[in-house]
Amino acid sequence: MLYYCEIALSNLEVPNETSLCIYISGCLNNCANCHYPELKSPDYGDILKDNYYQILTLYMNYANCVCFMGEGRNTEAEQKELSEYSAIAHSYGLKTCLYSGRNTDIEKWMETFDYVKTGRYMPEKGPINTPQTNQRMYKKCGFKYIDITSLFWN
Repeated sequence: MLYYCEIALSNLEVPNETSLCIYISGCLNNCANCHYPELKSPDYGDILKDNYYQILTLYMNYANCVCFMGEGRNTEAEQKELSEYSAIAHSYGLKTCLYSGRNTDIEKWMETFDYVKTGRYMPEKGPINTPQTNQRMYKKCGFKYIDITSLFWN
């Protein structure tokens, strides 16, 4: 069961999209200089399934993408839950994004998302808006994902 602790609107998380960002608790990445250490607790905040429809209804006129900031503890049950939330957002006409933060290729369960960001933050490599970053942002185009990370580099 996924918990979330914050929601926000942002034009910075997904290129050319206005995102409704939902901060998911239970992060296992342990990134150096974590900007939100409270997310490490698996049950910090409220149960997402209790409020998800209300959140979408409230914000759907202000955003065109739902961005899940984290994937919880990365259990199979939580992966399935996130995939279901992605499908629900699509039924509302919204795009979806997953900020994984793990150093991984796009896994089969992630293919329900229109965008996927991978790579944990490494201070020596810098954030996604620097060319030397290890983080990658992918956009789904048909049946494959293309790397759009360079769109963050101004």
